[in-house]
Amino acid sequence: MLTLPTQPGPAVRPLHHWKTIPAGDAAAMIRPGSTLAVGWLGDSLASALKAGFLAHRQPSDLTVVYAVTQGNGRTHGLNMLAEQGLVRRVIGGQWHPVPGLHAMALSNLIEAYSLPVGVINRLFRDIAAGLSNHLSRSGIGSFTDPRHGGGKLNSSTHEDLVRLVHAAGEEALLFRTFPIDAALIAVAFVQGTGEVAMTRDAMTIARAARKSGGVVIAQPDRIGTLEKLQPGQVIAPDALIDVLVAADERDRAWETFAPAPAGRTRF
Repeated sequence: MLTLPTQPGPAVRPLHHWKTIPAGDAAAMIRPGSTLAVGWLGDSLASALKAGFLAHRQPSDLTVVYAVTQGNGRTHGLNMLAEQGLVRRVIGGQWHPVPGLHAMALSNLIEAYSLPVGVINRLFRDIAAGLSNHLSRSGIGSFTDPRHGGGKLNSSTHEDLVRLVHAAGEEALLFRTFPIDAALIAVAFVQGTGEVAMTRDAMTIARAARKSGGVVIAQPDRIGTLEKLQPGQVIAPDALIDVLVAADERDRAWETFAPAPAGRTRF
């Protein structure tokens, strides 16, 4: 008689569907006119994007969408994209940590929008769900309200991304969703397992790009591996990532080295 094992076998990890490439090769995957959803942008990839533009005008006319900025300084990350012609439009939730892009907005060199952080995060979620609009009462009566500017920061910004509607007898704001051509996110690896970890927000951004037919470019935001997951991080499926940018010392961010609590969360 065939006996069945009483103990379950070890968990089987899926095959990696991504490959590790230099930052320059990852930057070359981004085409002119692309919309970038940025969860985290390390200096190596930012430098490669800037270098490609200065040398070959490739990529150019980018639309950059982000909720909050993360990184290691006011002259790093997104600030390195502050080149006229490289970026055409910025839709941001926080502008004070990006003085380079902010200065371009004030000089009418780019189209610029300021939307609530929560709305941008929910836009990513709704794009991932395939929805065409996001309905919210967040921003009613504020700068985001079309009656008070619709989030536009300068006179070069004309397109309406939000409009006032009435739903169930109440005023609400309807925010347009849009396709994501490339998701730029941060990942980590759990020590001894090779499992890929990222924040839930990063996973939502990646899924929004996937739904749009875009590419997911992951960047390690720390050097080495993690023994335990940091707060808010989850284990992500390998198939969610297209390419991993080779780790670079410039991508070491001080805030990622805070002690992590015990315990792990799976998604």
